[in-house]
Amino acid sequence: MSPLLFSCAIITLLLFFASVVSSLEFVYYTNFHSTNLFTFGDATIDSSSSSSSSILSLTNATFFMGRSLNSLKIPVMSANSSKVLPFCTSFIFSIVPLKGFLPGHGFAFAFLPSDGISGDSSAQNLGLFNFTNNCDPNSSIFGVEFDVFANQEFDDINDNHVGVDVNSLKSVASSPAGFWGGRKDENFKGLKLNNGVNYQVWIDYQDSIVNVSLAKVGEIRPRRPLISTFVNLSGVFLNEMHVGFAGSTGQLLESHRILAWSFSNSNFSIVML
Repeated sequence: MSPLLFSCAIITLLLFFASVVSSLEFVYYTNFHSTNLFTFGDATIDSSSSSSSSILSLTNATFFMGRSLNSLKIPVMSANSSKVLPFCTSFIFSIVPLKGFLPGHGFAFAFLPSDGISGDSSAQNLGLFNFTNNCDPNSSIFGVEFDVFANQEFDDINDNHVGVDVNSLKSVASSPAGFWGGRKDENFKGLKLNNGVNYQVWIDYQDSIVNVSLAKVGEIRPRRPLISTFVNLSGVFLNEMHVGFAGSTGQLLESHRILAWSFSNSNFSIVML
């Protein structure tokens, strides 16, 4: 485990609000709590019987859809303006196929206007959308999807990709899952999302630019983002939003697990798990 990962292991939770509730920071490292997270549908907080650790599971083989959101809404707009506050997040996940089933569909990190899962759909909708609000410009949904099924209706590039979604599952930018090499090796290296390996994700947003990076746990953040794209969220976000994860399966089954998660809209250094 890297020194940065080890340092996060001793931080179970950091959560504070400024006097005007203008900032939010937290870190979970294998220590999720039901008092700080809302879970819906299949989502559960699973504790280890042999230790004090706990992880977040988004799906299993029963309801086909789950969401887990931070229990407090997050202020995302600057006071008295339509400018979106910068934010950054990092999390560790694994997608594990279930024996005897074909794997699918995927999960997403997301900002959502409301909690719960009422009206949302499983399978290819990833627990984010339904057939009514997908492509609705008033959905107020932003997500980064980790999708292991190629849906032609969403123009998916393949069955193993990362995409940036704005009010639609037709991603505004997407890439095959993987990372770009470092100084001595600038080649693209693919990663299979649902092979049970633990991966780390970094997402940051500032000045209308979204950067998304992906690597195996224990490796440093790639110098070049997997995705870097312009997204103006001022017309998407409400003043306050829910933040968290959504995942779904269907006839295709797999387990979506979040092992660690950090978030800040004021201190980018806190998310360097």
